Amino acid sequence: MNRKYGLRMLAIAVVVLLMGCKNDKPASVRSVGKDAADAAVNPSWNVSTQGGREFLSDREGNTVALDRQYTRIIVISPGAVETLYLIGAEESIAAITSGRDPVWPEDKTASLPTIGNTARPNLEMAVSFEPDLIIGNSMTAGFIEDLARRGYTVIIHGAESLEDIFSSALLLGRLTGRDAEAASLVAEKRERLEGLKAGLRQNPLGLKGAFLYSASPIMAFTGDSLAGAVLTVLGVENIAAGLSAAQPILQPEYLLAQNPDFLFGAMAITRAEDILAADSVIAQTRAGREMNIRIVASSLFLRPSPRIVEGILELYGIVQGYAPPHAGAEQ
Repeated sequence: MNRKYGLRMLAIAVVVLLMGCKNDKPASVRSVGKDAADAAVNPSWNVSTQGGREFLSDREGNTVALDRQYTRIIVISPGAVETLYLIGAEESIAAITSGRDPVWPEDKTASLPTIGNTARPNLEMAVSFEPDLIIGNSMTAGFIEDLARRGYTVIIHGAESLEDIFSSALLLGRLTGRDAEAASLVAEKRERLEGLKAGLRQNPLGLKGAFLYSASPIMAFTGDSLAGAVLTVLGVENIAAGLSAAQPILQPEYLLAQNPDFLFGAMAITRAEDILAADSVIAQTRAGREMNIRIVASSLFLRPSPRIVEGILELYGIVQGYAPPHAGAEQ
């Protein structure tokens, strides 16, 4: 195995590992707000009642009491950081982690204390802040487990759908005493999404495409992911949605038969040229012939933050340009 190929496959393996951290344990959020109208389903977080008290739990069994406010939170999940700022709970953040991609609002998060890199947080630095809550993500499950063994209150934040994002925003509101602000935020984001969906029902784009996270081999996000949910909102047919593998490889004959209108690269892909060069059949698809191939920031469609709505609207502005002249009239 040559060194270049080995490094490329290592990068792919890391991406697959991060995407594949799933647990089949059933879970549902019974009530994500103080009003029963807030009830939603969230496979990542579950709310239950024990002894008359409500607790939030994740798939790993970590639990957080919902009858108190947390004011010294270490937030490892970038999506949770953004959500806390969106609901005005940033004063509850004691520290975050650093990463490759900026976290909104960049001018404020850049000055927050950090406990190391998101992929490898520093435990000693974390405990030095005497946190009353640590919010991790799937990348840091081992780190979170270690903190839990030491007696710290921890929870793993994540989302597999837009509804997960909205319900977790409401729960973060409860954890920080920002229930009303969280409910207002979610209502506003839902309204914007519904406006986009209504316009697309009247003027569908009629497009097929995919988000790719590897060019060698060509691997795409399925419909069972945030990326797939974003394409659904945009009314785009995800060419990887019907494939059975969790991380499917798009074979040349399949790509040719699907004839995608566009291909978006992210994660391990850093150049649009790498997608076009991945297989000669791509040049025979509409995406390749018309160069409807581009790199997009993964935070636009993968970060579990209500700001994903802004990402969807930005992506809509891009894909609208790929639609036939009669489709996708200005919203």
